[in-house]
Amino acid sequence: MVDTALICALEQRCFNAWPTLRTLVVDGWVLRLADGHTRRANSASALYPSSLTAAELAKIVKAQFERAGLQPVIRITPLAAPHIAPGLAKLGWREDDASLGLYAPGLAASMPEAVQIENHASEDWLHGAMSAYGYGAAGVSALRRTLANLVLPAAFITLHHAPAHSPTPVAWALAVYERGMVGIYDLVIAPEFRGMGFGRKISSACLAWGIAQGVDSAYLQVRVGNSAARLLYGSLGFETAYHYTHYVLD
Repeated sequence: MVDTALICALEQRCFNAWPTLRTLVVDGWVLRLADGHTRRANSASALYPSSLTAAELAKIVKAQFERAGLQPVIRITPLAAPHIAPGLAKLGWREDDASLGLYAPGLAASMPEAVQIENHASEDWLHGAMSAYGYGAAGVSALRRTLANLVLPAAFITLHHAPAHSPTPVAWALAVYERGMVGIYDLVIAPEFRGMGFGRKISSACLAWGIAQGVDSAYLQVRVGNSAARLLYGSLGFETAYHYTHYVLD
């Protein structure tokens, strides 16, 4: 059974925790336009029932996104009407980037050592996270503008590999608190330190921070093809709440 109430609650939190620069609400669809850092902030998503046909939705999204200089992207979650995805396919939109919304209804985690937590996105955090992702100055600038609009309580977390004399930052993540849940965003490990257990440590840091805020559940989003991350999050108590995918117009 699809729990649409839970999906709607998680989608709302995702919108709030990852702010965009411009937003339009069009008959049940939320069009979010930033400047390309992530599809989460640069796509149209259903939030409540809509009367729009696939052709009407496609026309609106195409016009607005092209006006903003962005690739048109429509996210298809279980909140979208069943006719939208096949309708987009008939119009030449291509399915891409299958992903999962994960939810952990109960939390248990302790804060690891060598963790630095800031309540704002410092330049060190921004540059460290974007470097680990492989983005350059443009990525830093885009993320800085996005996070400047974040109004919810948040923790910008840096995990260090801490030999005795030379602590080295190896992982970064953003944890956001809202209405009894903590969301995990932009979790990334420096390439040379992947596969060494740092993903578990920084995930635990996010959950432990959330527990300290009084939360009782957590959520995040992950690509279907990221099997290592899915295995890690499953071991931390996350379960699949819903599948979603993107339709793009090249």
